[in-house]
Amino acid sequence: MKTFTRFLITTICGLYIALMLTTTVSAQRPSCTFSMMEIACLEQHVKVTFTGSTPQGALYDWDFDGAVILEGSGQGPFWVKWLTTGEKHVSVVVIHNGDTCTHTRAILIVELPAAFYMTGGGGYPAGGSGVHVGLSSSQSGVIYKLRRNYEYTGINKVGTGNAIDFGKQTEPGIYDCVAKIDGSDCLREMEGEVEVWIIGGSVYQHICMVTFDTSALKNLIIWNKIENDIISHFNIYRETYQNNHYEKIAEVLYNQFSVYLDTTANPLVKSDKYRITVTDTLGNEFDDSPPHKSIHLNINPGIYGFNLIWNHYVGFEFLTYKIHRKPDNGPWLVLDSVASNIDSYTDLYTTTGLVTYFIEVVRPESCNPSKGSSYVSVISNTATAAPLGMEEDELSGIKIYPNPVRERLFLSIPGNGSTVFLLQIYRPDGRKMYESQVRKGNTGIDVTSFQSGLYILKLNGTSAAVVKKFFKN
Repeated sequence: MKTFTRFLITTICGLYIALMLTTTVSAQRPSCTFSMMEIACLEQHVKVTFTGSTPQGALYDWDFDGAVILEGSGQGPFWVKWLTTGEKHVSVVVIHNGDTCTHTRAILIVELPAAFYMTGGGGYPAGGSGVHVGLSSSQSGVIYKLRRNYEYTGINKVGTGNAIDFGKQTEPGIYDCVAKIDGSDCLREMEGEVEVWIIGGSVYQHICMVTFDTSALKNLIIWNKIENDIISHFNIYRETYQNNHYEKIAEVLYNQFSVYLDTTANPLVKSDKYRITVTDTLGNEFDDSPPHKSIHLNINPGIYGFNLIWNHYVGFEFLTYKIHRKPDNGPWLVLDSVASNIDSYTDLYTTTGLVTYFIEVVRPESCNPSKGSSYVSVISNTATAAPLGMEEDELSGIKIYPNPVRERLFLSIPGNGSTVFLLQIYRPDGRKMYESQVRKGNTGIDVTSFQSGLYILKLNGTSAAVVKKFFKN
């Protein structure tokens, strides 16, 4: 509240009288609260979200107590991480028209739980009491959660500094363990997996993730290989054009890396669903795993900006989709994050020029198909949107053929003249593959060195531009 005083001088019966008038004006004062988690691990990405109420034009002065700022400016939100342990204090000062407010919150940064090895497992006769599954050691106070086939069993043990025994397990499957610091999202997957099977029964292998390989523009299937000396190879199955009908597309030997690049699928066109099975050294093929389904992203132009639509990832539980955007040849940035039950988003992006997107899911625990390699995210195909607001008057009637093309693509610009146009060809991830200057008439382009897949042709004139798409066989 602010008070203003003014004086009014008037006359009554020939006398001058001064009247004092006061006015009280209500002014919006800034509030500067924000939210973040209370406990985090070293190098864990922590989101800081401003929840206060501030007038337009307010200034924000953040202090993250030595954190590395990954993303964010102004009001935020911010993504930060700390490289040292201990209690950290995050504060913000908001200033507007001489009014200020300050808010501070504490966060405790702790070490990730130490990595220990799974123990036990093996086969037992039908009707038997099962086999022990455990962990080679533990840390005091850390919670260790046992999983079977990547689903939590409900069997949890609190670490004491000694080895852990989860007891005898009778359910066949792959067992592993996740360590969790109580009261936090700090998770670490313990090393290795053990299998429990009934002698004469089945051997199971589960897929860890199906993601998009940005180099090959193909689906990459990844699994954490189980330890079992009776396995000969893994069988990769992909869903056909019929729902829940699968065909075998590949075999991967047990001694090879547990990844498979599906060169016959086209993730730029649709999503695909996969299962995996195990064949033992006697030629017995066991039951298939639960399915994993890749993410396919599609883009449609809206009244303002672009509409992004994708299918849900199937295979493991997660909470958030991250939406990434790259304008023309600029850097990749996280545009926004949405809940895992959302499958569409409108980007109010109106700047002309190519813009490329992809969707990301961060897996709670990484996939480790071999020593030294780790995959932490599932990503969709990259999709590039045609520029907004482009006119084709100067370039109306252009044609590209043949489409699809195998060796040589032809561009036909009607008319004659010396006008020079800039011709560019991009991959769907926004990477430029070709550039040259062309004139009206017919132009041939050698594309024999291009990988199979979808490409975007952009033609810029003096007052117009046009975008076409073609497919390379």
